[in-house]
Amino acid sequence: MAEPILEVRNLRAGYGRGRDVLRDVELTVQPGEFVSVLGPNGAGKSTLMNTLAGRLPVTSGTILFAGEDITQLRPGERVDRGLQLALEGHRVVSELTVEDNLRLAVFRIPRRLGRGEVEARLADVFDRFPVLAKFRAKSAGMLSGGEQQMLVIGRLLMGRPRLLLLDEPSLGLAPVFVQQVYRELAAFHSEERSILLVEQNVQAALELSHRTFVLSLGVITAGRESKEWSQSDLVGSYLRGSGELPGNL
Repeated sequence: MAEPILEVRNLRAGYGRGRDVLRDVELTVQPGEFVSVLGPNGAGKSTLMNTLAGRLPVTSGTILFAGEDITQLRPGERVDRGLQLALEGHRVVSELTVEDNLRLAVFRIPRRLGRGEVEARLADVFDRFPVLAKFRAKSAGMLSGGEQQMLVIGRLLMGRPRLLLLDEPSLGLAPVFVQQVYRELAAFHSEERSILLVEQNVQAALELSHRTFVLSLGVITAGRESKEWSQSDLVGSYLRGSGELPGNL
């Protein structure tokens, strides 16, 4: 088996108030794999993503990215290595146009891209999300919530990360936008890039993921191939930690 693109060992982390939110979390993501982490509100899903991205300190444990220990690296150093996080909600630069928001992504790339490569990446994003092409000269703040989420995903794709971390990409989106965002995510990971997703949309996550973990009260309670999860198993894993059931099963 190939070396994991991401390997998390005995990870403990929190917000510096004397209690770790994550407790001995272990998981792996293989190259080209789509992995999801499900769990109720307060389970620690966003804490996990922020810790992997370097936005929160690690109390103990190890984070390996492509075999390199990145546990103590700053967020920008992780981005330079090809690990990028899309935060929960829609994070765009409202005053800039859609196209300028997309162009921002290439500034973090360690090697300077030629104009032709930048234009090719723009064309690829516009092909994936035609609505962004339609509004390329429009201020990003004028887009709908669903359109802004597409812009966030498009901006990440501009950077061609090796591992894309996604925090609740379907949050607040109409079903039509959820379908389009997930369709493009499926195409992204099929291009030998990896995705780690935390989500409350259980059905969407299970349909696309190769493997799915359940995180509850900061602990991974179970993990298996996504197609092997039954409704009773998933409900049992939620109950084991908090008693809050996934609402869309």
